Amino acid sequence: MDVKEAVALRRSIRAFKPEPVSREILTGIVERALWAPSWGNTQPWKLLVVGGWTLKTIARESAALFEQGEPTRADFVMPEQFSDDQNVRYRELGKDLLTSVGIQRGDTAGRNAYYLDMMRFFDASWVVYLSLEKNCAPYALMDGGILLQTIALLAAEAGLGSCFLARSVAYPDVVKRHAGIEDDRGLAMGLAVGIPDPDHPINRFERKRGAPEDMIQWISD
Repeated sequence: MDVKEAVALRRSIRAFKPEPVSREILTGIVERALWAPSWGNTQPWKLLVVGGWTLKTIARESAALFEQGEPTRADFVMPEQFSDDQNVRYRELGKDLLTSVGIQRGDTAGRNAYYLDMMRFFDASWVVYLSLEKNCAPYALMDGGILLQTIALLAAEAGLGSCFLARSVAYPDVVKRHAGIEDDRGLAMGLAVGIPDPDHPINRFERKRGAPEDMIQWISD
């Protein structure tokens, strides 16, 4: 698979197979991804790669907090509202992915079950957490995003699936308690990685992107 194919075929995987991804394979991916660019080569990131029983424990405790209605407490500000055009795309995605698994509008129980599955990282083998200094410059978040996207593309090349999960850092204290992280660092995002289930309907609904003419402006003499 070349880069063009990885970019075109990568999608957010929300159902993984139970077979584990070996540490050896993931090590090759994340170490290669460290060649991602950053502002002035500052490399503001640290990666926390969690799997096995530790990840299962984090997933179980995070899901329990969510089910109890515990407010989320992310280390970094999460978006709460969008512009009109962004909101249309956001709602359309939610409708498409929920409908793909038979969850209709008004199905509160079905939605809650999906959200709990999300809090359990869709049973991925690993979650790669992006750690940044809590007082980092906003640009460091862009650097970190570039790194995680590089991991996602390399995972796709290796035949693995991934999903960017803001919910994985909704309760960062749970992660820190079990995995350990310096007090001055926060968790900005988690990338779930595993073997994708290509037959699951939630991995098969049509993906949508804006038309190039709406997203790209060319200026040239």
